[in-house]
Amino acid sequence: MILKKNYLLLILMLSFFITGAVFAVNELSLGIESYIKGDYRQAVIYLNDYIKENPDNYSAYYYLGLSHISLKDYQLAADALEKAVELNQNNHKAYLNLGRAYYNLKKYDKSIEVLLKAEELNANDDQIYNILGLNYLDTNDLENAIRNFEKAVELDKANFYVLNNLGYTYILKADYPEAIKYLELAVSYNPPVAYIYNNLAISFENTGDLEKAKYYYKKALEIDPAYEKAKVNLSRIESKE
Repeated sequence: MILKKNYLLLILMLSFFITGAVFAVNELSLGIESYIKGDYRQAVIYLNDYIKENPDNYSAYYYLGLSHISLKDYQLAADALEKAVELNQNNHKAYLNLGRAYYNLKKYDKSIEVLLKAEELNANDDQIYNILGLNYLDTNDLENAIRNFEKAVELDKANFYVLNNLGYTYILKADYPEAIKYLELAVSYNPPVAYIYNNLAISFENTGDLEKAKYYYKKALEIDPAYEKAKVNLSRIESKE
């Protein structure tokens, strides 16, 4: 009888531990699933609950960091991704997204440092060079910005965001023909992004081609009728007629 009771107790204990383990795994899976579905706040809840019981799981911190980036909670993202790279130093995506978080926190030196680490692990990810370029652009190092945006374009010639970044950098250098080259390529992909057309219009305006400038300011306003910069720019062009 005592043996039977001990056996039943053992079964109950095993069931408790197995149920707890399954619940914890489910929290991780549900957190990742919520992130993939775009429910970032729910992902944060699941992943934080999972981490309380499993403080050394790389994937939990990684997806927690991604969720916070999507919510624009960049300091919380950096905290989670710092832990992720501490647990796994071989995944370039963790360094890349940590660099993204640092960039948005305006911690440019830290961002560049971890992005260069990401590059060591994988030199074929265009987003590494795009975010490096943005760091250099924000710190007015235009030559390094161009060099990195060009690397990003080499890796993904159809990324109109990167093409815009490269074109915009040439605008800052007052090299309008080069700006037009990249911005025309960007708009050839029909991006639903008003500021890309506005940048192309600015470039044409500065070369004296007011007709094309007017055309692209209007294209920007077709995409976003409330885009104030394009409104002001178009008004300036029309006042010259």
